Amino acid sequence: MATVIDIARLRLLIGEPTPDLYTDADLDTRIDTALGDLNKAAYEVWVEKSASAAELVDISEGGSSRKMGDIYEQALTMAKFFGGQVSGGVEPDAPRYTRVYKLSR
Repeated sequence: MATVIDIARLRLLIGEPTPDLYTDADLDTRIDTALGDLNKAAYEVWVEKSASAAELVDISEGGSSRKMGDIYEQALTMAKFFGGQVSGGVEPDAPRYTRVYKLSR
C-alpha cells in the first residue's frame, strides 16, 4: 500500500495535482502494481495520457491556430522520460526470430 507521500509525489510527476481525473485510490493501485516504483507508475499514466491525446488534431481557423497534436507528442516525451528512469526498462522484450533465406546466385 502506497503512502500519502508517494501518492502526492506521483501526482507531481504526472501533472495532476487534484483528484479530478485520477483518484488517490487509483494512484495507490498504480503504485502497488508498479511495485512501489514511482517512475514506472508515472510512465504508465503518461502512456495513457498519450493514448487519449492521439486523436487530437491541429486546428487553424479565423487567423488563429492550435497545435493540439503537440499534446500527444509531449505526453509521449514524458512517457519516454519516465520509462528511461525505470531500471530494467518498461517494454517487454519482443521475441526475435531468426530469418533464413535461400541463397541464390
